[in-house]
Amino acid sequence: MIEGSAYDSCMATDKAKLMVYLDPGYKEWLGKLAATQNRSMSNYVETLIIETVDKAVQSGELPPLESGGDRDD
Repeated sequence: MIEGSAYDSCMATDKAKLMVYLDPGYKEWLGKLAATQNRSMSNYVETLIIETVDKAVQSGELPPLESGGDRDD
């Protein structure tokens, strides 16, 4: 890594890491969908998960998170 470069902070996060095995075709489609919204695949997947969990909480399928989420809305 080059000191002082953009790479110094690109992975600095307090978010949990999630590894997923995915069929290559779905990965390609995911990349295309993410690109349509000018997002990285990681950010796009995070957004999909957040939206899905939010819907499950609103429908009563899941209880609201008491802590740990950084949602402002």
